[in-house]
Amino acid sequence: GEKEFPMRLSLLQYTAEASVAESEQRLYPLLEQAILDRPDVIVLPECALFLSTRQAASREAALAMDSDPVMRLAEFARAHQVWIVVGSLIIQRGDAIVNRTLLFDRAGQLQAIYDKLHLFDVQLASGERYQESALFAAGDAPTQIEIEGCQVGLSICFDLRFPKLYRHYAASGASLMLVPAAFTRTTGAAHWHTLLRARAIENGCFVAAAAQCGDTFEGRQTYGHSLIFDPWGDCLGELSDTPGVLTQTLDLSAVNRARAQIPVIPQDRDY
Repeated sequence: GEKEFPMRLSLLQYTAEASVAESEQRLYPLLEQAILDRPDVIVLPECALFLSTRQAASREAALAMDSDPVMRLAEFARAHQVWIVVGSLIIQRGDAIVNRTLLFDRAGQLQAIYDKLHLFDVQLASGERYQESALFAAGDAPTQIEIEGCQVGLSICFDLRFPKLYRHYAASGASLMLVPAAFTRTTGAAHWHTLLRARAIENGCFVAAAAQCGDTFEGRQTYGHSLIFDPWGDCLGELSDTPGVLTQTLDLSAVNRARAQIPVIPQDRDY
């Protein structure tokens, strides 16, 4: 059944580096800080343990699912009895590399994975160029997972620009969409708030986005502004462009209220 009681959600924002050890030194103090807010679920950003401008370095840093850094995250979830959504890691999948979300439950058990469907291949007017498809294999399926009665749709960063994915989740009963990200500062300033808010409004659901912020040692600039929109499009909280934790309690009954007022899902069609 639909979970009507509140869910406490903590979003983590920080700057990951082209070093797992350095990234962990930034991540774990924030995880400890988040635990003080007594969340049910903690969400990490995209590229949570490794963010580089160099694809060769990223390829070399690909992790096995049973590697120590992955196991440490599972152990943290178990030790603190909290769900952890690892926004994404660079994961070795057979011969390929994927940009993968991992979901651990309160016992530290892996409950779901999601491989990023839409790869970031863009040429910006600023001169920035990104070709994620040269590094990653694309995922081939959406992933919706139940977290203690709440149906949750998983997505990553560039997926945000493809509304069909979120409509699929909404039509499948999702109340919360997660969008871990490492949005560029350029595109973030232009589009971040508008796209996230639109996904919440058009689907009558909560949208929560945990984002990377700051400048990496290599000079990659991310936007920050981790935030949560409710099903009516109101912002429940937002971080700035510096590291931190955003914790909010989601009243999941707001989803049914919004969808009862504006019932778009039953009228949805291809055109």
